[in-house]
Amino acid sequence: MKETDKRYEANRQVKLKIARALTKLMDTKAFSDISVTDIITTAGVARASYYRNFHSKEEVLIKITDDIMEEYRKRAEQLENDFFSYEAILLIFRYFKTYKKFILSVYKAGLAYIYLDLFDQELENHMGDMPYNDIHRYKVYFYSGALYNVFLKWLQNGMKEHPSAMASMVTEMLEQGAYPLA
Repeated sequence: MKETDKRYEANRQVKLKIARALTKLMDTKAFSDISVTDIITTAGVARASYYRNFHSKEEVLIKITDDIMEEYRKRAEQLENDFFSYEAILLIFRYFKTYKKFILSVYKAGLAYIYLDLFDQELENHMGDMPYNDIHRYKVYFYSGALYNVFLKWLQNGMKEHPSAMASMVTEMLEQGAYPLA
């Protein structure tokens, strides 16, 4: 392994430790009460390592969320169907279920916009370039916000319905034109 590869891997491990530490701390403390000292102590890393990689706690959350979304993208690429298909929506529900504790912690911290922004970006990437005055651009945000709120309410209500039942419900709403994107 080359020296640059070793440094890259060591830095990746530091980022991972910091992200895990923040997630762990969010289980027991309000986000606003978590200090950088808390994070680096829990992570077992130097303060300089934290500031070399992150400028804020919110940036750490964005890193965690980006990692989750990258994992999702890899799985979604294996799907042969559209972003709005039952299989794609089911995959999203499964991801929300897997990361429910983290997502709800982010929501409780008043930072739900992090996930909503990523949802918007995913849909924008899927739909491609659109003129700013195109109604389809607004339909993307309409769908993104609606879907995000359904996911969030499902998590908040304890996920009583199975992910497949929720995916069916959302797919049915799409098919009935509740959120037309065409």
